[in-house]
Amino acid sequence: MHAIRLHGPWTAETTSAGGTESRRVHLPRDWAELGELALQSSVRLVRRFHRPTGLGDATRVHLAIPVGWPVVSLEVNGEQVSKNTTVEERRLFDLSKIVRSQESLDLVIKLRTGDELAGQPYFVAIEIEEPA
Repeated sequence: MHAIRLHGPWTAETTSAGGTESRRVHLPRDWAELGELALQSSVRLVRRFHRPTGLGDATRVHLAIPVGWPVVSLEVNGEQVSKNTTVEERRLFDLSKIVRSQESLDLVIKLRTGDELAGQPYFVAIEIEEPA
């Protein structure tokens, strides 16, 4: 398995009674700050990534995030991705079909308001698995 970690700049959109605010965050560096914001606001994390190269027809591609994240929804290019499995401490969302059809992909992770995010680790990666 090969993992591509999605660090660097994300757009964090927070929505509370005061409205919606958008800001650039550098993850994992700003993770604690984002966890504090999530105590009182819903959070949408938005980031663009490109299709990994060298994918074969049987290659599996997953988005991996920690199991404890309070995920409301996950979308890639506006398409809801709900098929997921849990492996160890990671929740894996199957992106295999989507990444083959598009060169540039927009990832949106919507997180629930509350304290669940504040204590969670930051880890987002594209995991590529070749068949045996």
